[in-house]
Amino acid sequence: MGVPVTFTSKVAREHRRALEQLLFFNGCQQRVERGIVEVIDRFGPPEIYADGELLRVRVSGLPDVQSLFAIDTVTGKPIGVAVYVRADLEHITVLHLGLGEKYCAGGERQGLNLLLRLIREIRRSSRRVKGVRRLRVLYGAQRQRAQA
Repeated sequence: MGVPVTFTSKVAREHRRALEQLLFFNGCQQRVERGIVEVIDRFGPPEIYADGELLRVRVSGLPDVQSLFAIDTVTGKPIGVAVYVRADLEHITVLHLGLGEKYCAGGERQGLNLLLRLIREIRRSSRRVKGVRRLRVLYGAQRQRAQA
């Protein structure tokens, strides 16, 4: 049985270290390193910041980014993160993705399909936004476009 996961836009402040691991010290990042560098050069690096007792992620070059966190409901720790922005009226663009190493391809919990679930959750929530038609991921798999 898989780990129970919930999706939310914020993380408890006590889990800063786990979030830093996902965004900045992730062993899976080498697979998409060139894409990460290109996104950072174009938009700026992701930054973790405290919003009261919660943590959020921002990108210095973009004022309106949003984040979606996959949270292990047993521990409360983030095990995945997606940072995205409404690039224009019709597009949601995923700028950064981070998965716990156990959940990446080849990891012991890859069967949970956490990356796919994160993307599906962004797509599901973007359907409620008027005018959004496409979801685009700036790095990673070659299949960069999916209908929102």
